[in-house]
Formats: sequence, structure tokens, C-alpha cells
Amino acid sequence: MSLRFSSSYALAYDLLNEGKPYKAEVDFVLGLCKSHNPVGDFPISVLDLGCGSGMHLSMFPYDTTKTGVDISESMLDVAKKRETPNSTYFLSKIGDFATESKFDLVYSLFHVMSYQTTESDLDRSLATIRNSLSDNGLAVFDFWHRAAWDQDPPVTRMTMRKNSLVEVKRVSSPTVDRVSGLVTIDMDIFVHQTKMDDHAYVHFSERHEMRAYTLQELAYAARLQGLEIVGSGPWMTNQRPLSASDWYGWLALKKACGPEGK
Repeated sequence: MSLRFSSSYALAYDLLNEGKPYKAEVDFVLGLCKSHNPVGDFPISVLDLGCGSGMHLSMFPYDTTKTGVDISESMLDVAKKRETPNSTYFLSKIGDFATESKFDLVYSLFHVMSYQTTESDLDRSLATIRNSLSDNGLAVFDFWHRAAWDQDPPVTRMTMRKNSLVEVKRVSSPTVDRVSGLVTIDMDIFVHQTKMDDHAYVHFSERHEMRAYTLQELAYAARLQGLEIVGSGPWMTNQRPLSASDWYGWLALKKACGPEGK
């Protein structure tokens, strides 16, 4: 089984996710920024932890300073080819990333935080968020919500996409551990060049391990790292609290006041 986000998967990634509303997601995050900092231009600088192919970063205004961090060199290669203005990229685990720069907005989307499957990984990732935030900065991330996951666990799914150059099929088969909240997803990906007449597919496999979190688990871990939750809800909704039927949740955080926030 290959490592997750391999070079082969990176090439098919954007096609497999072509229906994802990247612009709407960025607008949602920017709306949260405006709600929590309504005075002045915000954000001037953004940090994307787990930036993948760089699609979210490409949706920010031209003059925003953009920084992306990802564990996959292949995904970063795709991101760099976008030539997004004012963008810089770093190859690193989230928990290992360190910079002297401070950012108005730090975000981590597409369930990247659920890839932090151990307490150590989660703590280190939250520490990176806190250390990267400006004093008035806002952090936003989404996650798999454990309550909904327990009621409606992930199932085997097939995704098929095609354009003028390539056809991609992906079969995702999850194995669920209800005790730990972990799910192992074995992915089989088949890629065919659509201009070829032989109908031959290149096949490769990946294994992704993820964790569904409760709101309480994340709130407790955030407080330990000097962060306070200033907002939460179902992903892409700021009108109601997170419920047991919501598969995806979001948190907005700021540096905590008092001793924990020092």
C-alpha cells in the first residue's frame, strides 16, 4: 500500500474533487474573519495548513500574502504550478512547521485536522496554529464529527470523473474502529488516458487513516495549547449549533487571554 497523497494520486486529485466548492468555502472562512474582526482590512496574510494542491489559496485576493504547508511534495508541486500570486509553500508536517511570521488567518480545511489521529499529532498541530497566529488573528478548521459518525459511519464509495485528458475511478473502502474513533480508508484508484483507444487503466492504491472528533475533545485540546473557541457549527453554516446529525463541523479559535494565552 502506497503512502497517502502519492505523486500518482496528486495528478488525479483535482479531477476527483472538481465539484468541491473551494470559492464558497473561502468566502465562508472570510465571513468568519469579518464577524470576529469587523474593523480594518482582514486578512492581509493567510496560512493554509495542509494546503494540498493549493486550490483554497488560489481563491484569496491577489494582494493577500499566502503561505501553504503540506506533507506531500507531489501535492505542493501541483500547487506551485498554479502560480498563485504572492504565494509561498513549505514541505512539512503541520506539527513540525515553525516560522517567525505571524498570520491574520490560519486555516486547515478538507478535514486535514482529522488526519491528526493521535493526541500528540493533534496537540502539535494546535501548537503550530497558536504560534502562527497574530495577536488578533483567527484560526479556522473543519473536522469529522464523532457523534454523526457513530450514527452514520462511512461506507464504501465509488467516485468517477472524466475530462478531455484523463478518466479517473476511485473506490474508497473504510474500516471503522468504534472504540478509538479511527477509520482506515483503503483507496483503489484507476486512471485512463481518454485519448488512448486501449481502455487500459493504471492502478495504484493508498491508505488514509483519519479520526472523528467530538467538540469536547477539540475544545479541551485547544485550551491546553493556549487557544479559545470563539465559534463552532456545521461546516459552511453559521446559523445554528453543531448537532449529532452533522457529519462535518468547524471551529474558529483565537489566542486565549490570561496565563494559557501567554
